[in-house]
Amino acid sequence: MSHSTDALTLARYMAGEFSNMAQAIANPPLFAHIKVCMRPIPNHFFDGQGLYLEQAYSSATDQPYRLRVFHIKPVDDHLELIHYKPKEEAKAKFIGAARNPAQIKDFLLTDLEPMPGCDMIVTWQDNSFHGVVEEGKGCKIIRNNKESYLDNSFQISANALISIDRGRDPVTDEILWGSLAGAFQFEKINDFSAEVQPH
Repeated sequence: MSHSTDALTLARYMAGEFSNMAQAIANPPLFAHIKVCMRPIPNHFFDGQGLYLEQAYSSATDQPYRLRVFHIKPVDDHLELIHYKPKEEAKAKFIGAARNPAQIKDFLLTDLEPMPGCDMIVTWQDNSFHGVVEEGKGCKIIRNNKESYLDNSFQISANALISIDRGRDPVTDEILWGSLAGAFQFEKINDFSAEVQPH
């Protein structure tokens, strides 16, 4: 198996809490201090590797502004990160589970809704995994009552995560929100890779 289809290694790299504190301290006008916390989900949930993500400002980790569930799926010569989000009525069951994994046992597939157009293609390059949102402008995000599409990419290694997260105008491709000053640079501050189960 090449790294490009190694779901187990990608799950281990992703399993952890990441912080961009150094970047936020160095340039506070441009970068908020953000924490990304990803916790492994038992393999039986997706019949394969899965993770639950909460993203929040460091001052309000109990109020995450992004909740996602990922299924890491080997496809041909690469991996795909299949995206789901909790349904509105199920969000309360999910919030906090990234730091209290006992909650994860209560997750149900029926609590989730797929996010068409938002899945990511992941390949192995230069000792790290690189992910980019699938082609097209299908990942629709409504922000400030304006439609945008997600232009998202990441690079992850054992201890670091670099991500670019932007919303663009569907017609002009102009950046409407997100990483205007460049990529977010996260360091892994808590490692949950030991919780990842081999498939």
